[in-house]
Amino acid sequence: MAETDVNEILRTRIIDVDESKWKPSDKIPLINKEIEQAKAEMKTFLQNSDFDIETMLHEGKELIIESKTLILEMERCKNQIEEETLKEILDSMENHDIIGKELKSVNFCLNILNDVLQIGNFIKAFDVGTEFQSYLKAVEAVFDLLRYIEKPAEGVQDLHLFDSTKVTAQLTYKNLIFDMCKEWDRMVACTSDHGPESTVIKMNLTLDKTTSTLDVLKALDKCGTLVDKIALFAHFILRELILPIIRNDCTVFAETSELMTVTIVYRDNYKPPYDEVITNLRLLFHYLSDRLNISFTNLNTPIITMIGRLVCEEFRDVLVNDCLLDTIPNNIVQLRKYDKVTRVVEDFQNFLHAAKFFHDENFTILNYLQNIDELFAAKASQHFLVSARSLMFNDLSESILIGVENIPEDPKDDEKCDDEMIEQGLEVFHQTIPRSLFFFPRCMISRAAQELLDLVYVGMEQASQCSYIVSKKLYYTARLIFELYDAVVPYHHENFLQTIPQYAALFHNNCMFLAHHMLTFGDRWHSLMQGRDLDYAVGFVDLVPKLRELGCRHLAAHMQQQRKQILDNIRTSDLNCIVVKDVLGDNAEAAVRQCLRQLQLLKNVWIGVLPRNVFIRLMATLINMFIDELIHRVCTVEDISMEMATQLNEMYSLVVQKVPQLFPDGTDVNTYVKSWIKLQELVFVLGGSLRDIDVHWDDGSGPLAKHFTTDELRSLIKALFQNTQIRANLLSKIK
Repeated sequence: MAETDVNEILRTRIIDVDESKWKPSDKIPLINKEIEQAKAEMKTFLQNSDFDIETMLHEGKELIIESKTLILEMERCKNQIEEETLKEILDSMENHDIIGKELKSVNFCLNILNDVLQIGNFIKAFDVGTEFQSYLKAVEAVFDLLRYIEKPAEGVQDLHLFDSTKVTAQLTYKNLIFDMCKEWDRMVACTSDHGPESTVIKMNLTLDKTTSTLDVLKALDKCGTLVDKIALFAHFILRELILPIIRNDCTVFAETSELMTVTIVYRDNYKPPYDEVITNLRLLFHYLSDRLNISFTNLNTPIITMIGRLVCEEFRDVLVNDCLLDTIPNNIVQLRKYDKVTRVVEDFQNFLHAAKFFHDENFTILNYLQNIDELFAAKASQHFLVSARSLMFNDLSESILIGVENIPEDPKDDEKCDDEMIEQGLEVFHQTIPRSLFFFPRCMISRAAQELLDLVYVGMEQASQCSYIVSKKLYYTARLIFELYDAVVPYHHENFLQTIPQYAALFHNNCMFLAHHMLTFGDRWHSLMQGRDLDYAVGFVDLVPKLRELGCRHLAAHMQQQRKQILDNIRTSDLNCIVVKDVLGDNAEAAVRQCLRQLQLLKNVWIGVLPRNVFIRLMATLINMFIDELIHRVCTVEDISMEMATQLNEMYSLVVQKVPQLFPDGTDVNTYVKSWIKLQELVFVLGGSLRDIDVHWDDGSGPLAKHFTTDELRSLIKALFQNTQIRANLLSKIK
C-alpha cells in the first residue's frame, strides 16, 4: 500500500486552485468520498497481506492469561518465604549481636593485658639498665614508657596501676636527667674567681672516649638535654674565655692534660697585640680540641664542632672587629709589609679547621681583607685626624720663627729663554702678580701649627702612593683637618685666647700661615697625582677665607678687650669728671700710666710675634683710640683751671714722650697714628699762651687749623683762658 499524502489529495482533488470562493459544506461530500475510497483500499491491502492478523491477536490474549497465572504463583511463593524463613533470620541476627558483644569484651581485656604487659617490659628494661649502670638503657626504657602511656588502650587509665606508673616514670625520668647533668658538670667543670683587678678561670675537662662517658653523652642526647648543655658551655667559652682573651691582657696555661687556667688582667686603655691574642687562642683551642674531639652519634660530629657551629660566626666578627682591624696599618710602608700579618692569621685559620672548630671548609676569617683598601683608607684617615686633634690640643705658646724679613730679589738668569713668547708671558706674570704673594712674612707661629702642616703633607705624599680609594679618602681627610682646626682650637684654648695677648697673636698667625699654604695645596695635590684621572675636584682655596676670618675674628675680639681695659682705666679716673673738679687727683695720672704700661706690655708680647706691618697697625689702632679718648676728655670741657691745665699738660706730655717708644721705629707714630699730631698740638695749647696759639693758628693755615675744627679750638680757648680782649680778638680770628 502506497503512502497517502493528505495535503496533496486536498490540494488536487477537493480544492480547486482557480476557485476563489468555496464553502465547507460544498467540500464535505468530496471528503467523505475520499475516506470511503481509502477504507476500501485498506481492506483490500489487509486481505492480500502475508500475516494472519486474527491468529496473532488470539495468541496475544493467551499470553496475557498465562502471565497473570505466573504472577499469582510468584505471590504465593513470596508469602511462603516470608512466613517460613523470617523467623529463622531474626533468630540468627540476635545470636550475631550476642557473639559481637562477647568478642568486644574479649578484645577489651586483651588490650588492657597487652598494655600492662608492655609497661612491665619497659620497667624490666629500666631495671636492667640500672643494674648494668647504663644511663642510656635506663633513659631509653623510661623514655619509651612515657611515650607509650601517652596513648594507652581503653580502660587502662582507669586502673590504679596506670596513675602510679605514670607518676613514677616521670619522677624517674627527671631524676635520671638530674643525675646525668651532675655527671656532665663533673666532666665539664669550670670555676671563675672574679676580682677587681683580675679574674682566674679554671677549666677541668675529663671527657674521654670511654664507654661510661659515651653512655652519659648518648643518654643526654636521647633526652634532648645535651644540646642545651653544649650551648651553655659554648657561650661560656665565648663570653668568659674567648672575648677576654681578645680584649684583655691574658695568660693561658695548661697545667695538665685535663686542667687549664686562664688569668685575665684588667688594664685601662690596653689592647693586646694580635700575635699575643692568636697565641693565647691557639693554646685554648688546642686544649678544647684535645678534650672535646668526641663523637657520640652516627653523624660522627665531635663536640668541638658542635660548639663551633654555635659561636664561630660571633667569634670571627669579634676577632676581626676588636683585634685584626687594629692590625691594619696607617701608612703605606707598613701596608706593604702587611702580608706578614696575613700569613699569621691564615695559619691560625688552618689550625682552627684542623682542630674541627670550623665545621665548614669555606668558612674564613680573612674576609675583611677583601676591602683592605677601604679599611686602610679609614685607618689612615683616623690616624691623621687623631694626630691632628692631638696637635691642636698642644700649647700655643711653644712657638717658632718663620717667614722672610725682606722679599728676595729675582735671580738673574744667565741664559735667555729661547722662546720669546714664554719670556714675554713670564714678564707680564711678574708685573701682574706681586712677588710677596708667594712669601709669608717674618713672624712666629705655634710649633703645633707647623707640625699640623707637616702632618697634612705626609698624608698628601702617602695618598700619591696609594690606590684611588685611599687617595680620595685622604684628600677629604686633609680638608677635614682644616675644618677641625676651626672647631677644636678656639674651643679648647678659648680662655687663653681671651686673656693672653700672645695666644691671640699666635693663633692669628697660625690661621694666616695655614691659609697661605692652602692656596697652593690643590696644585701640589694635582702635581703629586700626575697621571691619574681624578673624578673629584681637588682644591682648598674655598677654606682660605674661612680660616683667615677665624684668625682675624679672635684677634679682633682680643683687641676689643684691650680697648675696653684702656677706656675703663680712663673713665674710672678723674679724667672722666674734669667738669666738676678744679684739680685732678692722683688717679688720673695713674690711669694714664696704667694705659701706657698696658700698651708697653702688648708691645713686649707682640713685637717679633706678629708680622711687622700687623704689629704696627694693631698698636696704632689702640694708641689712636687711647689718644682720641684723651683729647675728647679735654675738648668737651667748658672750664679748665690753670692747675688742671698744668696737670693735663704734664700727663699728655708723658704720653707724647712714651708713645713713640711703642713702635719699632719712632717715626712710625707719625705715619700710622692719625691723632698723634693733634695730641701734640693739644699739649702745645695746654702749655702755651694766646699769642702762641695765634701763631699756630696762622689765620687758618697753621697746624692747629689742620688738626682741630674751629668749634673744638674755640671751645678749648674758652675753657683755658679768661675772658680778655686778647682772647676775644683771637676768637674773632678763628671762624
